[in-house]
Amino acid sequence: MILFYQNNVVLLIRGCRALLIKQVCSFLILVTTILLLSSLHTIVAFAISPSFSIQEVDTGVHNGIQINGITHAETKPNYNWPLASSSDIQRVTYFSDSRTLNATMWLGGGVEQKPSLYGVSAAIYGELIDADNNPSTGKYGVDYQQEIQWSNNTNSWNKLFVQYSSPLNYRTLNIEKNYTAFFQNKEKYVLMPLDLKSITSPEKFRVIYYAILIYNESRILLDLTPWIEIPPSQYTFSTTPNPIVITQGQQEDVGVQLQSSNGLLPKLANFTPYQNYSNIAIKFNPFGLNVSSFGVAPVPLRIEASNNAQIGTYTIPVLLNLSTGSVFPSKFIQLANLNVSMPTQGYISGKGNLSISVISPPTIDQRIKDFWSVYGSLISIVGAGFAGAASTYVFEYVKNRKSKSAPIK
Repeated sequence: MILFYQNNVVLLIRGCRALLIKQVCSFLILVTTILLLSSLHTIVAFAISPSFSIQEVDTGVHNGIQINGITHAETKPNYNWPLASSSDIQRVTYFSDSRTLNATMWLGGGVEQKPSLYGVSAAIYGELIDADNNPSTGKYGVDYQQEIQWSNNTNSWNKLFVQYSSPLNYRTLNIEKNYTAFFQNKEKYVLMPLDLKSITSPEKFRVIYYAILIYNESRILLDLTPWIEIPPSQYTFSTTPNPIVITQGQQEDVGVQLQSSNGLLPKLANFTPYQNYSNIAIKFNPFGLNVSSFGVAPVPLRIEASNNAQIGTYTIPVLLNLSTGSVFPSKFIQLANLNVSMPTQGYISGKGNLSISVISPPTIDQRIKDFWSVYGSLISIVGAGFAGAASTYVFEYVKNRKSKSAPIK
């Protein structure tokens, strides 16, 4: 009986020990799973670029350059040559779903399946990527390059993707031969999708798009966009005074300055209310000042409220046409042993909200109250001084009268 009891105790202890070990193991597995999922979540969160809706950059018309590789001269292109306008980048539209940066270069002329039929020996469309916003890394600040090339040597369109570690060191990450998915024959656009994983899915980076047509060594056409910030900057208004308060039936001149999320001061080209209110008029730059300084100085803005303007706060959407400019890294592309150096210019559309409060005119009592709050102290001081001087004069007058009326002894 005692032995049976002891055996049961031993079995019970062994069972408890096995159960405890099983629970501990389950707990460790659960903790490990939670930590693993947490680390994976952190990695995924770190490796996702932001998404944004479609944006547009206006890069201008016929503002490329022509390069003579023999004389090393840079001149204005002659766009009357066959296919010359297909090198003219006029606009770029782009958007991101956080996995792919989908960009379209809109050109002045159509792209041909075989440019060699029009006297072109090489046609190139590409983009340069500064993945870390650091001009000292990569090849003169460029970390990656994606390019679509036509050459008479290959007699086909080929796509390549390259990574740079320095001006001399690079590696080819991918080559796609006979690549034709980027255009439709004779259509005036080129598709330039960029897989963001291939550039480490950065949260912020910038790109330049370019087009090159080579007829011969003395006739090379090149067009570039400015650096385009990805994701696009968000703009807010800083006003003086702040907040903007205007009285019915009056006008106010205020200073407005844009602030961007990337910290760079934009050069404002145009500033237009997106929605007009019949009782509130807004006029940009009423003094006709030079707009070139508005990136640093506040933008003058005149606001007029009619007598019957509704009292309250107005949120006015404002369309922004911002001038952007940058200098292309001239040593990056060498055409005919010539370092290409050209400033690039573009216009980016944006939108911001301007807040304005309209109040009713003050009543007569309020005007008196406001007047007294401003000038009351001064009036009191002046009044006290006048009263003091007057009392002194009265005392002197009474004293003199008494002196004159006193009997002579």
